[in-house]
Amino acid sequence: MGTGGTGGTSHVHDLIAALAVLFGTMACGLVLTWSAVSSVPGGTGQTALSLVVCGLAQAELARRHASRATRQVDTPGVPTVSVWVVGAALTLPLPLVLVVSSVLHTHDLVRGPRGGAHLRRVVAGTVGATLAWSVSSGGVLGAVLGGLLYLVVTDGPALVRATRSLLRRESHRAVGDAVACAALGVLLGLFAHVSPLAILFVLAPVAHLNQAARGRALRYVAAHDPKTRLWNHSAWQALSSAALASPRTRARSAVLMVDLDHFKRLNDTHGHHAGDDVLTSVAHVLRTSTRRNDIVARFGGEEFSILLPGVTEQEACQVAERIRDQIAALTVITTNLHGRPTTISDVTASIGVATTDRADTSVDDLLVNADRWLYQAKERGRNRVCGPVLAAA
Repeated sequence: MGTGGTGGTSHVHDLIAALAVLFGTMACGLVLTWSAVSSVPGGTGQTALSLVVCGLAQAELARRHASRATRQVDTPGVPTVSVWVVGAALTLPLPLVLVVSSVLHTHDLVRGPRGGAHLRRVVAGTVGATLAWSVSSGGVLGAVLGGLLYLVVTDGPALVRATRSLLRRESHRAVGDAVACAALGVLLGLFAHVSPLAILFVLAPVAHLNQAARGRALRYVAAHDPKTRLWNHSAWQALSSAALASPRTRARSAVLMVDLDHFKRLNDTHGHHAGDDVLTSVAHVLRTSTRRNDIVARFGGEEFSILLPGVTEQEACQVAERIRDQIAALTVITTNLHGRPTTISDVTASIGVATTDRADTSVDDLLVNADRWLYQAKERGRNRVCGPVLAAA
């Protein structure tokens, strides 16, 4: 009872603190914007204020609709700040552009999700907005160039990371999201010259981008193991079955079952936190030791499953030996049961290899055979690879 009451009070305090940050940030932003636009004649000040209000409202609505699961995904959010800042750079004088950029980027810094804005991005956003403004007088071509400049300066590092992530089979939608937001900002800037009401027509596409990002995040959570960020077993089963649906792939494929030796003893000795760090390190080995089209999953506990499409038995055993060697060479720096730094360097793995040997071989058949060879590896002393080719030799 007492614990529940304390937890409830803590949640109330967290809520009050979050609301204070929210309203404080928005109030400061609106006051700053109003003080800047109040002395500006005509509709320019109204446009600046409208951009700030729409940007803040859209960001808060997106945050409110984001589920807890999507907030836990450590992937870049949709950079919707770009829409409003690029639009401001193409329609407003430079002082107001800097006000709009500072307010919206600072709000994103304070209220954004994990993986959102950092102080570097706030500075980069200001520089990008200035560069976009400097070329905005060149008509449509200048507007497009301004959007590109802002995109490169503000989202350039993220775009480079996303491009590199293609080699690691991670999501690359961040590139498309960033480009789409910059493009919407250019359209907003062009139409805002006709009427400030054009701002309202951008809200629907921005909301759609956020909704699509939430959907992708939820699908990611449903299909991946939270500790290792590999595929989970159910997703692996579906992906592997789809891969083996091709007669060519089914004729030459293999499944590896990887099991860490004495993992329970490792957990009992060093603690579960250390065990999780070992699992993460092993997952990194599996990810970097396989090809882009290989399917790697955490099967459960300390077991991992890998589908290798289009390989011979000999090639599959070579991959398994390489993985075993790299796991044995791991040095994991972590903390022990008492919270003290410790180093684990005695991790080994046993691996069973099963290959397709007939046209009707299914994923379940491969798993059963790989598990049987894994059992043989354990029986023969662990830290070894067992499979049909090795048994024949």
